Amino acid sequence: MANITFYIDKSNTDREGFSPIKANVTIDYKNVTKTVGKVKSRYWNKNKQRVSPPRPNEEDNGYNEINSKLDDLKTESSNYFRDCLQQEITVTQSLVKDFFKGKKLNFTLPVKITLWEAYEEFLKAGELERAVNTNKNRKTIKKYLEIFETDTGYKMTFDRIDLAFFDRLKEHVLITRSHGYNYLSSITDKFKAFMSWSLARDYHKNTIYQKFSAPEKEGSIIHLTFQELQHLINFKFETKSLQRARDFYCFGCLTGLRFCDLQRLTKDNIADGMIRTTTQKTNRDVMIPLFPGVRTIVERYPEPHKLLPKFSNQKLNLYIKKCCKIAEINTPTAYKSFEKNITKTEFKPKHELIGTHTARKTFICLAYDRGLDIEMIKSITGITREKTLRRYLHISNDAKKEKLTKAFENL
Repeated sequence: MANITFYIDKSNTDREGFSPIKANVTIDYKNVTKTVGKVKSRYWNKNKQRVSPPRPNEEDNGYNEINSKLDDLKTESSNYFRDCLQQEITVTQSLVKDFFKGKKLNFTLPVKITLWEAYEEFLKAGELERAVNTNKNRKTIKKYLEIFETDTGYKMTFDRIDLAFFDRLKEHVLITRSHGYNYLSSITDKFKAFMSWSLARDYHKNTIYQKFSAPEKEGSIIHLTFQELQHLINFKFETKSLQRARDFYCFGCLTGLRFCDLQRLTKDNIADGMIRTTTQKTNRDVMIPLFPGVRTIVERYPEPHKLLPKFSNQKLNLYIKKCCKIAEINTPTAYKSFEKNITKTEFKPKHELIGTHTARKTFICLAYDRGLDIEMIKSITGITREKTLRRYLHISNDAKKEKLTKAFENL
């Protein structure tokens, strides 16, 4: 398919140092060009084919306006030449010249559905087959993309989802809104899922989105040690609210269940010495033996129906941080954060890093550390992919020392 590129013609630089910006389409080894602006050569980025911003002490060089014009021309030409091919019309030099003059063939392709209409349909479909939190995340991402469109003026249509769009999205997430890198990863992952869903329904033919890449960076695995968990379970708190928050959290540490699954547990989930439930996120049946540590917490709540106290995620996060602070779980702990292309590591007291999400990580790390094999942990947690499970694993220094000593004790 015909492709438009941009370059500057330094041979025609004017007295003020401005060179013409040329749009070029090559047909049958012959170039068809049009002047679309001008810029001083030192601001032209040859690799990106765009104008670079001025230095802080220099006057505005109009790079935003010029680049927007080039982006629009790139998108318009790509769409037009693609439409010509779909209509079996050969893109000739004459056709390109007419396009540069603003003359286009009078034909339209049927539009089945707009991007935003498809997104609404995508969200409604998810309500039938996805977990509640997954659907919440999808709605949050859609809202962010709407904000992106408003802030940048970049009208999102299926045909305009290209690498120029992704560059703008990355800039908006990481620079304009100053979000962490993994937020970009989350947006990219979920937006690509929407584009694939729409492609499968023949709402568009655009596959450029498959080149979008923002792999998630693995952060610190925050979890309690065995001694910290034992100390927390037995700690005497002065208020019932803190006692209940501790019990709820520790139950998660001992079973590996997600917060949303812990919320739904009742006494009906206990039978024949087992906790039986179906996970909300993956819809998998799991069975967890009612071993003494778990039974201790269950016996603290003798009500006929309720198994655990009720908390919102936000409230429990506040309480459990307070619990760990009072219990002096304050070991300096490394915490990694990601901003743009920079990884930052800082040390904080562990109680500041504890939250509902660390209960499941605590279970997986301690279970593996104390001898449970991978398949056993997958069976209990409902995790299906070993790659996913290994992200949670953290082997303690004590376990390393014990196993290495045993491995080399006869040396």
